[in-house]
Order: sequence, then structure tokens, then C-alpha cells
Amino acid sequence: MAKVVLSKTEHPHIVRHPHICGGSPIIRGTRITVRLLATLIRGGATPEEIIRAYPQLELAQVYDALSYYFDHRAEIDREIEENKLSTVMRRHNLRLISHPTGGFGRLVTEEEFAKLKADEKRRAYTWDNLPKGLKV
Repeated sequence: MAKVVLSKTEHPHIVRHPHICGGSPIIRGTRITVRLLATLIRGGATPEEIIRAYPQLELAQVYDALSYYFDHRAEIDREIEENKLSTVMRRHNLRLISHPTGGFGRLVTEEEFAKLKADEKRRAYTWDNLPKGLKV
């Protein structure tokens, strides 16, 4: 079996690996994607807040990931859009069953949905009727 190696990028802390996070650019030695950090920054987080939330990261890694994002903005913005909950639900024809006491719940296929009890079916959302707060 051939050994798969990391694909280096022009950014020292950013690599790609075809079997990690679908080949998306990640911070070396982690499974943290550039897409995640770009999403956090776009949502108003600061690099300092990110390293508090992800203490395994160093500030230089966060700034390098953000630099990668700005150098490859169209690609990463496309990844962000493709990985939104509503987009994934639409692509795979999934439903979100909300948890009865609140919280996120779980995703199910149409086949699984057909087997659910009526009370669970009433708590189901499709990609086009997700509550506004979940359309991210």
C-alpha cells in the first residue's frame, strides 16, 4: 500500500491530506480546518478568542490559517457554503430531528425518518424549513 504524505502549501502551518477532513486545508498536526477558523473570524471572533477556544493552537498558526484564507478566499468561501447544515441536508436529503428538551438533535435519512414515531416526525426539519439560527 502506498504511503500518503501531507501536501505542503505555501503557508508553513497549513497542509492538506486526502484522508483528513476530505482534503481541506488544515493546520499541521491537527484536524482543524482553515474553513473553521475563517468561519469563526467571519462570525466576529478574534484570533485571541480562537486560541482560548482551541488551546492546542498557537497564535502564529491561527494567523497563518487566516493568511491562507485570504490568499484562497474563493476556495474557502465555497467550502464554507458547501458545508453549511442546510446545504448538506439538501445534498443528502436529510432531516433534522430536534431534541425534545432543546439542543441540536440528530440528522436522519428519509429511510430512517419513515421509521420514526409521530412525535419525532413532528420535530423534524428539512433543509428548506430550518429555523433561521440553524441555517449557518
